[in-house]
Amino acid sequence: MEKLEKILSPMANYLNNNKVIQAISKGIMSTMAALMVGAAGSILLNLPIDAYQSFITSCGLNNVFNTLVNVTTNMLALYTAFTIAYAYTAQTKHDPLVAGLLSLLGFFIVTPMVTTGEGYAAVTNLPLSWLGAKGIFVSMFVAIITSLIFIKLSDKGLIIKMPEGVPEFVSKSFTGIIPGLVVGAVFSTLSFLAAQTSYGDVHNVVYTLIGQPLNGIGNSVWTGCLIYTLSGLCWFLGIHGIAVVSAIMPIWMAADAANLAATSAGQVAPNIITYQWINAVSSPGGAGATIGLVICILLFAKSKRYKTFGKVATIPSIVNINEPVVFGMPCMLNTLLFVPFVFLPVVLILIAYFLTTAGILPVVSGIGAPSGTPLILSGFICGGWQMATFQICATIVSTLVYFPFFKILDKQACQEEQTEGNV
Repeated sequence: MEKLEKILSPMANYLNNNKVIQAISKGIMSTMAALMVGAAGSILLNLPIDAYQSFITSCGLNNVFNTLVNVTTNMLALYTAFTIAYAYTAQTKHDPLVAGLLSLLGFFIVTPMVTTGEGYAAVTNLPLSWLGAKGIFVSMFVAIITSLIFIKLSDKGLIIKMPEGVPEFVSKSFTGIIPGLVVGAVFSTLSFLAAQTSYGDVHNVVYTLIGQPLNGIGNSVWTGCLIYTLSGLCWFLGIHGIAVVSAIMPIWMAADAANLAATSAGQVAPNIITYQWINAVSSPGGAGATIGLVICILLFAKSKRYKTFGKVATIPSIVNINEPVVFGMPCMLNTLLFVPFVFLPVVLILIAYFLTTAGILPVVSGIGAPSGTPLILSGFICGGWQMATFQICATIVSTLVYFPFFKILDKQACQEEQTEGNV
């Protein structure tokens, strides 16, 4: 265990303290409100009821719902360009709002515009294809580069500083002028250079050379199994496992956005492994899929220790918060629980993947339940009654797997309590 901790602890600390990874994860998570609006619009737009579809078409509501999707899901890269730069710069003493605005500037510069018509009838617009899920990798790149430019120039004093007495909001508006000029020059140069290649623009370069390979890696079930194995090992050693998941989270959330965009357009969702899917199938009750352990405590505990503990851990576990179980049971450094705690989520991922490829479980649309949604309801929101049923079955499996391990722990606790009572 000490050797394992020496390997995993530095890695988890690096991921947890890496400003780039944290900014990307926090920035993308910050777009959840916009994604939920888009998800609601997608549901209302695509309800498969003929009478309903005729009604919303006749009264024009379909255009309203389609707009909700277009300005949220189909423009997700715009939101992330701002929020990632904001999240990165917020880790410093500098103004994150200026960095976010400059990041949007950089993103617009590298996004190719499309002109239709000729002469006075010519119309120039930004294509939604690069503003949505396909543009997220460029938005990450632009946001981080912009933030670094802004921070470095500010640290070196290469900004316009207004005299004392000037209102703060006016002073801040001037701090972005020189960094803005540099950002404009950098991304204009990159756009010019990309235009000289066969790719044509920065988006095609990044998406083809970086985005697609990363999607291929991130959307592999074996990647999901590896990430959750490492996360489980971290939790077992007392290290917060979200540090590992956060490294791959941007790719999985981009896959969710691509699924949502596809289903909103009436197409088939292209990705099985997404953030919402893996959340729904891997960990009922939280890390280690410990909902079954909590059920064992509630139904079969004979020791006073676990009877009392079950009352505390039940409600948090139902909403996938299991720090009380991990650190209070504890599962951390509990060698008896090592195998189920670390590997049960991996088994559930493999089972769910097989069922999805077999057509028994649906490929999720990218719509996810808000954090804290109770088990089963979260599955229903994510993947309908099939996913809710899977979560019920996963809960039963978790209970059966944890039962023999818990019986040993409970027996040991009873013996300890009897010994203490006899002293």
